[in-house]
Amino acid sequence: MASFRRAHTLYFLFGFLIGCTTVFWNNSFNSSDERKSLPQKSVRNVANQKLGLSRQNEDIPDSHAIDDGAANEARMLIFQHEHEESELAKEIRENVRIFCWIMTSKNNTNSRAVHIHATWASRCNKHVFITANEGSDLPSIDLNVTEGRNYLWAKTKSAFKYIYEKELNNYDWFLKADDDTYVIVENLRFMLLAYSPNDPVYFGCKFKPFVKQGYMSGGSGYVLSREAVKRFAEDALPDPKKCKEKGTGAEDAEMGKCLEKVGVIAGDSRDINGKHRMLPFSPLTHLQEGGNKTMPAWFYKYMFYPYEQGEECCSDYVVSFHYVNKATLYALHNLIYHIRAFGVSDDARSKLLASSKDEQSLLESARSLAKAMSMPLESMNQTQNTEKPNKETEKEKETKKKE
Repeated sequence: MASFRRAHTLYFLFGFLIGCTTVFWNNSFNSSDERKSLPQKSVRNVANQKLGLSRQNEDIPDSHAIDDGAANEARMLIFQHEHEESELAKEIRENVRIFCWIMTSKNNTNSRAVHIHATWASRCNKHVFITANEGSDLPSIDLNVTEGRNYLWAKTKSAFKYIYEKELNNYDWFLKADDDTYVIVENLRFMLLAYSPNDPVYFGCKFKPFVKQGYMSGGSGYVLSREAVKRFAEDALPDPKKCKEKGTGAEDAEMGKCLEKVGVIAGDSRDINGKHRMLPFSPLTHLQEGGNKTMPAWFYKYMFYPYEQGEECCSDYVVSFHYVNKATLYALHNLIYHIRAFGVSDDARSKLLASSKDEQSLLESARSLAKAMSMPLESMNQTQNTEKPNKETEKEKETKKKE
């Protein structure tokens, strides 16, 4: 009986080996024929072009290189397919102009920045990376700032100074994001439509320590109005009493301290139902059911507003997530912009058409809806805000004193 089992196992393995060999040769010949049918450009060149990579950039590490083959071409090209942008989205894009700068490094260019460029960043009115590797063909600016986590504050100051000098009057809002942030730019525009770029305000995921009115988590991204950038560059940066002169420190907390001292309001990015729109972790973390037990302990101490994990965590028009790896980045982008549930769609347009008056444009109707779904700016001034943040722990008070 034992010898029969051994023989049976050998026959199975022999048959499996023959089958795999046959499939391998068939795929090899098919892939070869498909590659030959591509006009003058190899699949690698097409895929690299779609990712914004230069063919001359031969120093890409093997772990990040794009393999040849028609399968890879199809995989890369499918994520570049876009459904037609609606007239409403086009009009809001023209009237809520967002400049996005993505904090990255030369070491992260091929592992992170190229994928941000291939997905959500192109939906900004303009985007730049600070700073990507030379030769990557990504829109990048080198501000001659020392690289490294300890110098993110120096890079942030230089970036907003550059924006003030070169781009201030070309755009309305200015978003800072990390190279592992995912942003739904259309939802960001919809949120900002409720406010004016002339308002001294900035939005993000509001944390409570260190700054009286709170500050915005750097990872989920934060967006400054034109007036906020102006005050930061003209009033805060030149004054060492308002802004830390050294380039070290936590960039998000330091930014919050500077902006508070020049009268920029730390806005409330939640929707009118109190659901969060800008979040500091991956959607895989925020959307899982866990009864608020699966988040790190510091998260609840830092959150300025109440938070409920799971389905109730996030607004229908959520704006951003953080700690998004490459696989999740492309999955999100595909789910948001490509996949459709038949017969089910966003009902914003029907709401607008039903509520708009004859003399009111679709844009103004969208603005009215945005205001109805957002927190009023007047309620965000910390002297008028009736929703108080959680009390600071003794440890946090000691940390603040040392600061």
